[in-house]
Amino acid sequence: MSIAVVSRTIQLILAPVVMITSCAILIGGMLTLYSSVNDRLRLMARERMDLLRTPDDALNLAAAMTKPYAAERLHQIDRQMPELLHRHQMIHNALLAVYGALIVFVATMFVIALAALTDSSAIGTVALLVFLLAMIFLLVGVVLIAQSVRTSNDAVQFEARRALDLGK
Repeated sequence: MSIAVVSRTIQLILAPVVMITSCAILIGGMLTLYSSVNDRLRLMARERMDLLRTPDDALNLAAAMTKPYAAERLHQIDRQMPELLHRHQMIHNALLAVYGALIVFVATMFVIALAALTDSSAIGTVALLVFLLAMIFLLVGVVLIAQSVRTSNDAVQFEARRALDLGK
């Protein structure tokens, strides 16, 4: 193999590295979002349990509902937690899709190398198809994150509007 062919092959193999780097950056942001939603879920669950706790350490919904603040906050938490759980699952699925894209981009590098070594146009076509598969995984992850952001806006709007309506 000549130096020119080796150099060209290395350039072809490194092309998916840009996509791998993009996936890694996207995953970093998504993991931060995932952690934030996870923490919010845990805080809400803890707050709900604290509101239900009686002086003797029992959990009593009926007693909590007699207190206006506790009843209102329980209503808000009970409305928001299922939506937050759904959002958490969407982010989880998005992360898995982008991790899948990352893995397939790495596989693309090996298929490109194999195509170059064998000088096979059929394997070159396979490399393109594998690359496109990775792009589909990436697209799925981005769509799921976009849906999560939309859902987040709905939850914030609900809580803010509900708080503004109190005492009117």
